[in-house]
Amino acid sequence: TVEGEGEGEVLAVWPPAGAQEVPLEGAYERLAEIGYQYGPAFQGLRRAWRGEGEVFAEVVLPDGPNAQAARFLLHPALLDAALHTLLPGVVDPDRQALVPFGWEGVTIHA
Repeated sequence: TVEGEGEGEVLAVWPPAGAQEVPLEGAYERLAEIGYQYGPAFQGLRRAWRGEGEVFAEVVLPDGPNAQAARFLLHPALLDAALHTLLPGVVDPDRQALVPFGWEGVTIHA
C-alpha cells in the first residue's frame, strides 16, 4: 500500500473490478517533452487503470535489464516503471509530479 500500513489488498480479479483503463499511447513521448527522458530499459509501463483513489499498473522488465533480473528482489527498472503512473500526463493529465525519493518500511511479498 502507498498510504497506510500492513499488507496490500490481494486482487482476485485482474484488471481490478470497476477500474477504468487509461490509454497510454504516447506517454513516454509526452514525458520527454516535459523533461522526463527514459531510455528503452526504463520504458516498462504497459497498461494502467484508475480506481477509486487508486492507480493500478502492468509493468514489464525490458530485455536489456532482464538479463540481470535475478540479482534483485525487485529490479530497479521495474519499480521505476510502476512509479511512472505518478508522473504528469501519464494517468492524470493535470497531475503534478509525485516521485517518491525516500523509502522506509518497504516489504516485498512474493
